[in-house]
Amino acid sequence: MTILPSRQYLVSFRYGPFWICTTLIFVAAAIGTFVTYLAHKIQNKEWDYDINLVTWSACVFYGYVLIVPLCLYVVLKYLSAPASLVQLFCLYGYSLFVFIPTLCLSVVPIEIFRWVVVGVAGFMSATFVALNLRTHIVSAGERWFLIVAGIFLLQLALSLVLKLYLFNFTV
Repeated sequence: MTILPSRQYLVSFRYGPFWICTTLIFVAAAIGTFVTYLAHKIQNKEWDYDINLVTWSACVFYGYVLIVPLCLYVVLKYLSAPASLVQLFCLYGYSLFVFIPTLCLSVVPIEIFRWVVVGVAGFMSATFVALNLRTHIVSAGERWFLIVAGIFLLQLALSLVLKLYLFNFTV
């Protein structure tokens, strides 16, 4: 970090969303593979690698970071609210960072613990996005609260989908 960032320093932040999504996909595949391997080993069953976890993770993470900011950009332009598409991509990409440790903690075989961890991560991610977008959206007029609430709920919905389909490892 630096007190007076250079132009190169600011440009480097644009790679964050790609690397965070890629890290999430890799961690999901590694942890999912490890846990299913352990489960099969404990039960003396034959184990096969499931490539669908990688495909599904890539579609969810890359799709979410590309489609949601793009749709939000169109809505904000329609409402004449100032927004940069690159900033929206970065914001949504960085909002997923909290799911990396969440994915690692989802290995714990206590279901209530997993729900709490994913819930806290979803709330943190949703709050991060909503608070950072609020200043841009307030200029959209009286509907700003509905837009921020929708953004918040969409981020929470993502965490619910991740819990049900991705952070659901069993040993």
